[in-house]
Amino acid sequence: MSSEAFFFMPVIAYKLSLENAEPLTFTVDTERLSTEENTISPPFWTTLSHHQCPNCPLAASAERHCPAAVDIEHIVDTFCHVDSHAEVQVDVQIGDRQHSKRTDVQTALQSLLGLTLATSACPVLSQMKGPGRLHMPFATVEETLFRMVGAYFVGQYLKSQQGQTADFTLDSLSRMYAEVQTVNRYLKLRLDDAVSRDANTNAVVSLMSVAMLVSFSLDQQLSELQPFAIQTDV
Repeated sequence: MSSEAFFFMPVIAYKLSLENAEPLTFTVDTERLSTEENTISPPFWTTLSHHQCPNCPLAASAERHCPAAVDIEHIVDTFCHVDSHAEVQVDVQIGDRQHSKRTDVQTALQSLLGLTLATSACPVLSQMKGPGRLHMPFATVEETLFRMVGAYFVGQYLKSQQGQTADFTLDSLSRMYAEVQTVNRYLKLRLDDAVSRDANTNAVVSLMSVAMLVSFSLDQQLSELQPFAIQTDV
């Protein structure tokens, strides 16, 4: 196997089964470049200039639509009339592994939207594409913190090995999460204009809450992960 071979499954499938309805399957290709060319007439709320994030580096003159909004448009449209607390059976297929959970639509969408957004072409959210490739459905805050900090330290180690300046103080990670929070806030503004029920918007609010919990005092939270750390005598 070459060093460039993928050791993860690039396509992740979510099957959501609502009561008295046909199962809905959403596949997320973590290596996709863009979905805009496959979307016919994206809705108004996906236009880049519509509630464009203040930290967005894209120019409305060059990009017609927000890449993150276009990526989730089909999910938003599907659940635009579904209440957030409706029960749903969720089955997630990742290679030969399957994760199953009976939960509410809000929790299901939080996991599905989180994966879709992290692997989108959004210049800010795509910074989380690495952990997205090793997606963990319905992860707890502690699991998310451990994965994100671990992925961050791997990235900084590789930078140091390449002679670049590495940051092991978590300052860069904190700044990234602040940027992510901004994107989540403005994405919610888009969804407020797009949907008539609360499942999608509540899912984004949940993502905002998780990002806030992870970013709030990272040093303090890391100390709470000590039982899960590898500690050597060397």
